[in-house]
Amino acid sequence: METFRDGKPHNSEQSGVTKNGQICYWTLRTAPITGADGKVKRVMEISVDITEQLITEQQLIQAGKMATLGEMATGVAHELNQPLSVIKSASNYIMRKVKANEPIPDEIMATMTEEIDGQVNRVEKIINHLREFGRKSDAAKEETNVNRALVKACDLFREQLSLRQIEVVQNLDNVLPMILADENCLEQVFINLLINARDAIEERFEQFEQKDRTPELAKQIFLTTRVSDKWVIIEIEDTGTGILPHVADKIFEPFFTTKAAGKGTGLGLSIGYGIIKDYGGTITPDRGQANGALFTIRFPFLSGR
Repeated sequence: METFRDGKPHNSEQSGVTKNGQICYWTLRTAPITGADGKVKRVMEISVDITEQLITEQQLIQAGKMATLGEMATGVAHELNQPLSVIKSASNYIMRKVKANEPIPDEIMATMTEEIDGQVNRVEKIINHLREFGRKSDAAKEETNVNRALVKACDLFREQLSLRQIEVVQNLDNVLPMILADENCLEQVFINLLINARDAIEERFEQFEQKDRTPELAKQIFLTTRVSDKWVIIEIEDTGTGILPHVADKIFEPFFTTKAAGKGTGLGLSIGYGIIKDYGGTITPDRGQANGALFTIRFPFLSGR
């Protein structure tokens, strides 16, 4: 109908349900066929089934998520251990008092029960976040706030960075327009970039230590969001080893990695590139101000501010 109306080619992705009740996806492309008077007389329509392709992509994304969760296992265990230690200390105090048949002052009991309740809520939040991140995403796209996905990625990965004394500096535009994407998949993209930033920073500072030199810069990751023209822009910059010129054009290839054996699958950036491209965005690697890596991601936004 759009091609009949404006006489231009159009393309889109469609979804539906087959007679067997299975969800299917296809790309739809149209082209006008005009008459001698220049008016559209007919429209040619071509549909290509991409169901298997999307299913394979989703399986790859899910495998990437599981690998990411494995990367974060140590930090998550440490983060869960902190509230559990508080709860354990409080319960031990109460048990000692009960066994000794000693009263517990009301104000102390109130403080301890509030602390226990707060720590339980903290554990529940961590577990729910991990469960949400690990769930299998569908192919649906919806209005998404980039800042929310970025902050959630930081929350999930914060302990990993804290254990290594890496500071995250945020400069986020609080009035960003929405983009069309899946928040869970965006979070996966950001976490993979944070993992790479963490490893690059660790490598650079190990090089300083091996040479008995004092680093002139801090362990930092800079997160910036802003709007330019019709794009929402996300910048993730680190003070790590940076991207060598001869590998810059290879880093988005599947299974390509500069990390030592056993320290990377080479899928993180490749999966992230596919997700970003699927949402109509771009990702560009560059050199940051401290000669570390700078990744600039652009997404077209849905409407004005």
